Amino acid sequence: MNIYTLRTLIEILFHDLKQYTNIENFHSQSVNGVLFELLCTLIGYVLVEWFWHCHPLRGGVPEAIRIIRTRWNPSLRSYG
Repeated sequence: MNIYTLRTLIEILFHDLKQYTNIENFHSQSVNGVLFELLCTLIGYVLVEWFWHCHPLRGGVPEAIRIIRTRWNPSLRSYG
């Protein structure tokens, strides 16, 4: 892989994180709290990507997020 391919992949990752996880707004005011939110968001995003690759769905990552929210815990529908 060349450096431009890696740069494109990183830009796609940041775009997806901003679009699907609302990572632009933090609830915490401390550095540790923000780092914790970032780490949890990245872990959640990796788990959603893994789920999507194991169970390919039409609609991609947004559909995988919707299915996880509605089937795993009904109270998660109102989040995000």
